[in-house]
Formats: sequence, structure tokens, C-alpha cells
Amino acid sequence: MTEAAGSPIALATRAVDAVAGDPRRARTLASAALAAARRARDADATSVAHRALGLAALASYDAHTAAKHLRTALNVARRHDRLTLAAEARMSLALVLEDLGRPAAAVKEIDAALHGLRGLRRARAVMQRALILRRMGHDDEAMQGYRAALTVFRRSGDRLWQARALNNRGILHGYHGNHRLAQADLDRAAELYAEMDLPVAAAQVQHNLGFVAAQAGDVPEALARYARARPELSRTGSDPIGLLDRAELLQSVRLLPEAHRAAQDALDACRRGRLWAVRGEAALLLARIALARGKAEEALAVARTARRAFAKQGRALLAIRARAVELSASVAAGRANRGTLRRLQETAAALTRAGWLIPGWEAWLDAAQLAVALRDPAAVQHGLIRAAGAARRGPAALRARLWHLRALAGLAGGDVSGAIRAADAGLREFEAHRASLGATELRVRSGATVAELAEFRLRLAAGHEGPERLLAAAQRCRAAALWLPPARPSGDPVIARGLTLLRRLHADLSATPTSAAQTGRLMQRQHELEARIRERSWRAQGTAHDPAPEHGHGHDPAPARFAAGLAADLGDTALVDLLAVDGCLHALVVAGGRVAHRPLGPLQPVVDELTGLRFAQRRLVTRRGHAASAAAAAAYAADALDRALLAPLADLIGDRGLVLAPTAQLQALPWPLLPTCRGRPVRVAPSAAMWWRAHRAAEPSGVAAFIGAPQPPHALAEVEQIAQYSPGSRLLRGPDARVAAVLAALDGARIGHIACHGDFRSDNALFSALRLADGPLTIYDLSALRAAPGTLVLSGCDTGVSAVHPGEELLGLTSALLQLGTRTVVASTGPVDDEATRALMTDFHKRLAAGGGAAAALAAAQLAADPAHRCSTAAFVCFGAG
Repeated sequence: MTEAAGSPIALATRAVDAVAGDPRRARTLASAALAAARRARDADATSVAHRALGLAALASYDAHTAAKHLRTALNVARRHDRLTLAAEARMSLALVLEDLGRPAAAVKEIDAALHGLRGLRRARAVMQRALILRRMGHDDEAMQGYRAALTVFRRSGDRLWQARALNNRGILHGYHGNHRLAQADLDRAAELYAEMDLPVAAAQVQHNLGFVAAQAGDVPEALARYARARPELSRTGSDPIGLLDRAELLQSVRLLPEAHRAAQDALDACRRGRLWAVRGEAALLLARIALARGKAEEALAVARTARRAFAKQGRALLAIRARAVELSASVAAGRANRGTLRRLQETAAALTRAGWLIPGWEAWLDAAQLAVALRDPAAVQHGLIRAAGAARRGPAALRARLWHLRALAGLAGGDVSGAIRAADAGLREFEAHRASLGATELRVRSGATVAELAEFRLRLAAGHEGPERLLAAAQRCRAAALWLPPARPSGDPVIARGLTLLRRLHADLSATPTSAAQTGRLMQRQHELEARIRERSWRAQGTAHDPAPEHGHGHDPAPARFAAGLAADLGDTALVDLLAVDGCLHALVVAGGRVAHRPLGPLQPVVDELTGLRFAQRRLVTRRGHAASAAAAAAYAADALDRALLAPLADLIGDRGLVLAPTAQLQALPWPLLPTCRGRPVRVAPSAAMWWRAHRAAEPSGVAAFIGAPQPPHALAEVEQIAQYSPGSRLLRGPDARVAAVLAALDGARIGHIACHGDFRSDNALFSALRLADGPLTIYDLSALRAAPGTLVLSGCDTGVSAVHPGEELLGLTSALLQLGTRTVVASTGPVDDEATRALMTDFHKRLAAGGGAAAALAAAQLAADPAHRCSTAAFVCFGAG
């Protein structure tokens, strides 16, 4: 190395250049350069080294440290009359001042820098000024600055700054919904960074491509991009802006606890690095998440604080954005009046005028919704007209909301048919979006976005349409995620490895007791592993699948065709579809070729009785408390539920077998305990259409499989007894009942039976599991089945319980198996007694082998069971075709 190449100024300059590629290396180089400069008393090198240290600190999200170094760089340069070095220090300091929440000071510094720079250096300052202006909300000026700077960078061949400008301009295009232009800028920036071998900068572009995908509504692509960028970006510290982007995306698919955590992490990172400008944005997002979680008062307080902070910083547009959230929270908190409406209209107009279209459209729709409540049709129409652009360029949730408000406006104006058409259009918009999501969890949770619209559509059908149309509307408005092709996360090798590791962890936790600290570490590792599996699954791409229009569930509901086909396949069986509309239960009964609609009464008393029944049932089975009082309580609750749900339908259902499609709040009801159901073949399905699909599915012809896990103790004897009724069946017992072997045995089996302990996970139902020899078989594992078994019996506690999500979406073992294609699942809705279960299952399989369906065999076996164990044996329900 020559003297010049190893000089302090050369080393300091290299440190500045290294920041884009590796801030940590830049910090090391800059520290060495500063030490050398001090020894040599080299003012130029000292200034440049401090600038490099400031830029490295800024890249590591430490604005306070960055400001100290950059002010030192500026002071050294000014003291020695190094005008260009001073201007460059000012240029960098301006960015830090903006991060510190001082945008006016930032503009003053960058303008001062421009006076001291010429040519290429000046173009760099112009680009930095554009970035500051963009953060302040002056988007048109920012775009002009990017264009002017890019012209110079291209002419000069400055690839690094060209990439930076393209990256920044791409983000601005993304904010304005110009996704094609954003993609083009970011793709070119990525190419340039790759050519220069700058991995950190390339990762930043990768993240920004995820941001653009999120703006375009491609959730899986956005999540995949964010995940791809994270390892490299995490080397420089906790990026609050990246965390906020991720939080906003998670919020869009209603993963609200996860969104809140990411936004809170961003807020914490801002506090550590004193990034006061970004802190306000984090607080604003937390307010929006609180509003989505129904915490209106919290959202109101946080949004108000954010607005005041933005106003103090001179960030007028962000203050307006915060004002819009504050006003929306006021509406949700019941504090709105006509003054609120006027202020919402003003903020909406300001946001759309500034080019912030999505927040502007949201505010216009908030105004329109408030105007509906205030019975101001002119204001409703004004808001809908101003938000009309969302129909073409808005995200799916916003498009669905626009149609919902059009439907509300139509109904308020007496146009019922128009309201129905608008509601159906909104549901279609969201169906297409949901189909683009490949992960079961995202599909289910996103249903909350249109839950109000679905309930409104049911209300319209119940009040203004006949029974056939109400039946068709019900299929579209509940458990809609189950209609999509099943997710196959276990096909991802990363997830498959994670599930294997999870089973090993369970083995460690189930082994000889260890210290509390060791157990805590293992459980923490389990939570981390489950989080990684979940996040990986979210990246799966969906399809453009159009869900079964012939079943009354797609873009052409065809109510008459659906009702006629359903009635034909029911034969002598009666179907009872129980709907919840405005807190009241309605029954749709399909029997004898006709559809009848009958209101039943309030839902809440029924839910309360179900809670009491399940509590008494659990006390009896687990032998807690006084048995006689528990038995009396269970009998009373069962009779009350029967009187509320089925007795009013006795003239319609007669003595027929039943197909029950209960509203989601009743999904865990042990139907065989109800007097009307006792001894009667009963099948339960998430919806009438789901039963029809299961009924029409082909029955697989593979070898029967009987699996007895090592626990509970009766499991081995149970499967040995029932296997005698299926000669040639495959038997897996004890240590042989391992996940891989069980899945292989069940694949395409005519019938399967698993005797084991079951775990229902209310915190995350996708990790609900059957406990086998080598650990849990989860819903993620079940997705490995290429051909689901025709009938599957899950002989264990709580195997038929599902988590209920808004939109009447279900997550559990039974719903997952039905979606995978299993025709019939026999599972329990509560705890069960081991010996009573063994006797029941033996009788059930004996009757099943003698002919007839699973529902009839189960009903007969339950009727013949020891009455002393009725609360245990009646916990088993036949789900699906039966």
C-alpha cells in the first residue's frame, strides 16, 4: 500500500464509502482513521472520520450519537475553512436532524450545504433534501429533487448515489400507489447495489420491494421480501421503519397482537436511538392498531399525542393523518357529532389533495359512515364519490368497505336490491383477496375485515329475501376460508424441519423433570420455534380460486340450484342451518324438498346455557365437585338448549336424521346430549355447503389404519379391540405410533382411528395436536396428507373443539380435516373418560362394520352406552358427511 492510500484522509474516505455496504466495518475504519488523523494533526481527515462515524451511527439507528459526530465534523471543517467538507457534514447532519424530529432545522442545514457544493456533490445534497422534504410531506418537491439529482448521477456515472435516489424515489412512488414505477425504480436500485457488492443496501431495497408488494395487496410476497431482507438488516440494529412496515402489513391481515408487538418494538427502537420523528409514526400506527382492536379510547389518546408531536415538529401532513385517526377513534368511542363529520371531511380532502390517497379514502369512508349514522344522505354520497378511486386502486379491505357503505346508503334510500348487489360485490372483492393468501391462519383472520359486511348481508337476506336466498347467503358469510384449497405448509422444508424440532422439544419437556430454569428455557425455545413456523407459513402464495359457485358460495350464488341439489342429497335427512343475525338466532330447515325459515330468539341466552352445560360436563367427567349437582346442571342445560334450538322445529324435522350447521358460537355444543338428538343420527358441519361437499366427496378405498399412542393407558387395548372389525387393517401401537408413520398410514385410508391425548390450543389453534409417541401431530403436520382418510375417529379429549374467529371462521383439527377432504370426523367437544371411551369406540366400530354410516353407528353406540357416563360418551360428535 502506498503512503497516500494508507493516509488518514484515505482511510477516512474509505470509511465513508463503506457505510453503504457494512456500517459496522465503516465504524471500525473510521475509528482507526480518527486515531491516525489525531496523531498526524490532520484536520481534513479528522472531519471526514467524524462524518463517517456519524453516518455509521445513523445507519445503526442511533441518531443521538450520529448528531454528536456530525456536529464535530462540521465544527472541525469550519474551524479550518474547509468549505466543501463543512457542506458535506451539513448534508449528513440534516438527515439526522430530521430523524431527531427537527425538520425545519434539517432544511436549514441542507440549504446551507447546497450553497457550499457544486456539481456532483451538489446533486447529492439535492437528493438528500428531497428525502427530507418527502418525510415532511412535500411529495411534489421531493419528486422534482429526485429527478434532478438522478440526471446528474447518470451523467456522472455515480452508481452508488443513483441507486440511493432510485431507492428513495421508488418508495415515494409506492406511497402514491404507482406500483409499476416503484417496482421499476427499486429493481434497478437492486441491480446497482448487487453490481457494487453492497449487501446491506441491497437488503434495504429488498425490504422496500416488500413495502411496494404490501401497498399492492400482495401479502405473501411482502412477507417473503421482508423476511429475506431481515438477516442482513438485523446486523445494523433494530430498524424502526422496517418494523413499522411489517406492523402495518400484519395489521392489514388482522394479525393484531403481532402488529402491536412489531409497532411497540419500533417505538422502543426509536426511544433508544432518539429517532423522535419516527417515534411519532410508531405511535400513530399503535393508535390505528388499537382502533382495529376495538380500543377506541386508547386509540383516541395515542393519536392525539402523535398529532401534537407532529404539529410541534412542523410535519403538517402527518399531523392531518393523525387527526383523521383521532376523529375515527372519536366516532368509535361514541363521541361524534356533525362537527366531527365536518372535520373528517376536511382531513380527508387535505390527505387526498396531498396525494396520500389510501389514508384520504379511509377518511372519506369514515366520514360517509358517520353520515349514515347522522342520517345525512348528501354527506354520504359526497364521501362515497370522493372515495370512489379506492374501487380501482385501493387495497381489498378498502374496496370491500366502499361497497359496504354503498350498500348501507342504498338501504337507507330504500333501494334494497341495490344494497344487496353492493354487499355481494364487496364480498366478491374480498373473496378474491382471501384466495391470494396461501396460509390458513391469514385466510381465517382476514375474515374480520369483512365480518360486518357479511353480517349486514345476512341481515338483508333475513329481512328482505326468501329462505332459499337466505340459505345461499349464509354459505357465503360463514366459514368461507374452508372453501379454499387447503394450505400445505408441511411441504415447505423449512417448516417440516421446524415441526421435527418442535417434537424434539416436546420430548425434552416431557422427559424427567428438570429445574424450573431449564423448563423455562425449553418453553421459550418452543414459543420461538412456533413463531418461526407461523411466520414462514404466512409467506405461502394463494390461488385465483373461485369458490364453488354451484354450491351457492361463489360469484354466482344460484340459490335455487343450491337448495334443490342440497334437498336431493339429503333424502330423508333434515338439515338445520342455525344463523346468528343481529344477536338473534334463525333456523333454516331443509326437509322434504322445501326450505323453511323460522326465527328462534336471542342468541346470548343459548350461549350462556352452552357455557353452563360444558362446565357441568367437565365437572362430571373429571370428577370435580358434587356429582349429583353437576349431573342435574348438565341435564337442565341440555333440556334448555333443546327447547331453544330444536323443539321449535319439531314439526319440520320430525323423526328424521339431522345435519346441523350451527353458528360458530355453538360449534362446541355436545349435540348428542340434547333430548331431540339422543339416539338420532346427527352430523355437524361448519356450513350446509361444507356438509354437501363432504357428502359428495369420493370415499377412499385404502387400508384401514388404527393408531394407539403410548398414552392414555387404554389406547393400546382400544385399537386392538376395534381392529378386529376391519380385517387386514394397519395397526400402529405404542412406540410405533410416530408422526411420520401415522401420516403414511392415514394417507388414503378408508377409515382411520387415533386413540391418544388431544391438546386444543386456544392461543394458536394451528398447533392443536394429537399426542403421539414422538410428540405432537399438529394441523401443520396434517397438511402432508396427499389423500385424506375417508372417516377419521379422534378418540381423545377436546379433539373436536375449534377456535372461533370473526366472520364465523373456524380453526381446529376437525375443520382442517374437512378442508383437506376427509368426509367424516368423529371427535370430542370436551373431556372424556378413558374407559367409557374405550367401550363406546368398540361398540361404534362394531356397528360401523355391520353397515350404515358413521352418524347412525355413533348414535346407536351412545344410546347403548352406560347412562352413568353419558356426559363423556355424548361429547363425541360426528362432523362432516356422516
